[in-house]
Amino acid sequence: MRGARQLKVGLRVGDLDASCALYLKVDFRQIPRPDEPRLRYLTFGHTWLILSDRYQHGYHNAGREQAAVSGPLGGGVVLAIPVSDLNVTYDLWRSEGLPVTLQPQDAYWARIFYGLDPDGYELMFEEHHLGTPQL
Repeated sequence: MRGARQLKVGLRVGDLDASCALYLKVDFRQIPRPDEPRLRYLTFGHTWLILSDRYQHGYHNAGREQAAVSGPLGGGVVLAIPVSDLNVTYDLWRSEGLPVTLQPQDAYWARIFYGLDPDGYELMFEEHHLGTPQL
């Protein structure tokens, strides 16, 4: 069964097609699912990212629906995404007009920057230093 053993992260988004297009630009791959028009299935390595329409996809209870529809999305969520060229990704982020919350800088394991996607989810992009083990 496809996807039975992969970690999956689900994000509720305001514009399904725009969010999907953005994640494809930073090297996610899409798994076509024409039978699921309110979802977009993406993969990055062995991890799945499932984007769902914030207003059209169902909720498991009324409280969670109210919180997602009325409140800001993205609070407390950070996705770390490895990239081969941080400068290219940073330039893409800026050209898309998306917020950068931490300018590019060196950390001990990688060169990194943080940005927000259109729904307020924080992404940390990391270009690992040569010879640094990647977990």
